[in-house]
Amino acid sequence: MNTLVSTIVVSSIIVLGGCQKTNRAANTKSSPEVLVNQTQDHEVEATLEENVLVLNINGEEQKCKVTVKGPKDIKISDVEEKAKSFLNENLSSIAMHRGPRSFEESDGKYKLIFGDDGSHPLGRKLVMGGDGMSSFYRIKDGRIQQINRQTPRFSFSINIEESKKNQDGKFLTRKYSVFYFNPETKGLKDVESYTDEYTRVGEADLPKMRRIINCEEGAISVSTMTLSNHELI
Repeated sequence: MNTLVSTIVVSSIIVLGGCQKTNRAANTKSSPEVLVNQTQDHEVEATLEENVLVLNINGEEQKCKVTVKGPKDIKISDVEEKAKSFLNENLSSIAMHRGPRSFEESDGKYKLIFGDDGSHPLGRKLVMGGDGMSSFYRIKDGRIQQINRQTPRFSFSINIEESKKNQDGKFLTRKYSVFYFNPETKGLKDVESYTDEYTRVGEADLPKMRRIINCEEGAISVSTMTLSNHELI
């Protein structure tokens, strides 16, 4: 049987479809380190039976078999190059952001300071000093509501629109949007709207569907990635 093996983390800092667990002390005078200290619990390996990944890009549908052991270890069966690129990017992102990391290995490496009083609709600004990307979060109701970063090629802002709690009381991000900007002109380059759905298997919430609506250079593109027949191993 051809299988898809993916590493799923039950709790992580991931915005891209992950499960978040945060200290409820946001918008208080507690230290910023407490607010960002997301707890990773454990890894779960999952196997999906053959022909379980269905990719649809603007109405062009393809089925394939995929094996994901990590963000840099992904095997995809015969599909067109455009489809393979889409799957590599999204599966790698999911695997990377759901990988278990301690607070000290992630945000704890940087100097975290509050940047305002929290009157912003998305919460209090939390600046990550020394990360090299001028990053800052916005924190509200004990959760990260916005992520902002800058790179030499573009800057971007991730905005959380909808989340739900799983049966363990941890947050699953369902909808979020990403705005990309030209770092020199500050003009808007691209917008992506994500919708993620999950399926509960054992103690893990595994990815069931991802839809991306993308607007770039005056054109709209809609893609979906659907997975089924999940099994834990």
